[in-house]
Amino acid sequence: MRGYTKKSIITAFILSFVATVLCPLYLNSAPIELRWANYFPIGTAHTKIMEEFIRDIEAKTQGKVKFSYYPAGTLLTAPKMYDGVEKGLADLGFCNIGYTFGRFKVTEALDMPVGYNTEWVATHVANDFYRKFRPKEWDNVHVLSFSICGLNVLMTATRPVYTLEDLKGLNIRGTGYIAEVVSALGGTPRAIPTPEAYDAVLKKVIDGLYISMETLRAFRYAEVIKYVTEIWFIGQGYTFYLIMNKNTWNKLPTDVKKVFDEYPFEEKFAKMWNEIDIDGKKYGLEKGIKFIQLSPGERIKWIKATEPVIDKYVKRMVSEGFSEKEVRGWISFIKERRDYWTQKQRELGIKSSTGPDDLRVEFK
Repeated sequence: MRGYTKKSIITAFILSFVATVLCPLYLNSAPIELRWANYFPIGTAHTKIMEEFIRDIEAKTQGKVKFSYYPAGTLLTAPKMYDGVEKGLADLGFCNIGYTFGRFKVTEALDMPVGYNTEWVATHVANDFYRKFRPKEWDNVHVLSFSICGLNVLMTATRPVYTLEDLKGLNIRGTGYIAEVVSALGGTPRAIPTPEAYDAVLKKVIDGLYISMETLRAFRYAEVIKYVTEIWFIGQGYTFYLIMNKNTWNKLPTDVKKVFDEYPFEEKFAKMWNEIDIDGKKYGLEKGIKFIQLSPGERIKWIKATEPVIDKYVKRMVSEGFSEKEVRGWISFIKERRDYWTQKQRELGIKSSTGPDDLRVEFK
């Protein structure tokens, strides 16, 4: 080959090999970098479980996926979580639909006072609901899992609540559909941010809260609350979502998608919410809080009092273009799956902080 030395030919061959063989191999082996956003503070169970997910998925994908984790709202705050993930500011995000109230209208059926019994039950019902109805409001993202937090209980500072009449005249912290339930029960709802509620009770701005038992420890409410009335029979909680950006999902290799699809997000969430609510109740007992169970007759009154909240939701959805039969069908499905998962919890012997006698954990 005139004009080429043996050395230059070898050099050209090596460069060609590197460009056509080694470089593609290196690029293909480079990990997929994903950003995971979460608004819960560092150190909480909600943040720790995301860390567990990250460790597990990185291990199961054998290093093909690497996460940059942003807890405590350092990348996206709660109200901006969904939009941030949809637009690609984060690849994954964890939040509560209550922060964008009115945006996920179909999914808000899960926030109705339908008597979940326990948060373990509620979390499984939420995922069944999504798999069954696939609300279009989630079409712009890839849903990984739903979950529902500890069931709301009625916490009061000075007056114990044994009947509906005891609740009248009390100012109770509550927002969204939670506030509507407070009103239906005869209380006066006050939209106070959770972190500010401690001082609000202390300063007697509010008389109590309608919220889950985990907050007795997480937000130190056990220091200002004296009574907790358990109302699991109208069981209502906040619905949470874990989502991924749609474009991010579509670009993932098939084997990586398989890892996400097979990962037990649902059961791990159900277990987490259950455990931290038990811990909250335990802490409340240690602080001397009195936990109140209502009589069977009184429970019926509370159920009937909250039925208008569901009726109001149905009317609202009919005004949005859905048929009443369709919306009632969502509620019926939720209750049917509630009963299914309640029986499943019994069979598995799982205990919770609240619920029917045979499902409640006993503290010694």
